[in-house]
Amino acid sequence: MKAQKSGRIIVTCSAAGLHAEPLVGYAYAASKAALAQIVRQAAVELAPHGILINAIAPGPFATGIADGAFTDPRVQAVLAQCSLLGRIGQPEEIKGLTVLLASDASSFITGAVIPLDGGSLA
Repeated sequence: MKAQKSGRIIVTCSAAGLHAEPLVGYAYAASKAALAQIVRQAAVELAPHGILINAIAPGPFATGIADGAFTDPRVQAVLAQCSLLGRIGQPEEIKGLTVLLASDASSFITGAVIPLDGGSLA
């Protein structure tokens, strides 16, 4: 990427790294917070080379995380109460932001950690 003076790096971290989250342990939250800061620092170092780096910070999504607990309808109902949209996300809803960050439409976005959480952090 440095040789071609352009590139995009998209990191997945977690909304749990952006706020205190009682549903995850402190090691998980701390590692995700560290990852968000690494993205910001890498943006400082890579921008002069034309490389953009951003992170997507998903909130509650119906995935296999936590031994599949987020696919349990009872767990989803509890988590949905934290979302302004009244539901948890579906994995396919991550691709839109990913496509944006990988495209020329995001040519002035770097060092961003973007929550994708149905408004949970609002």
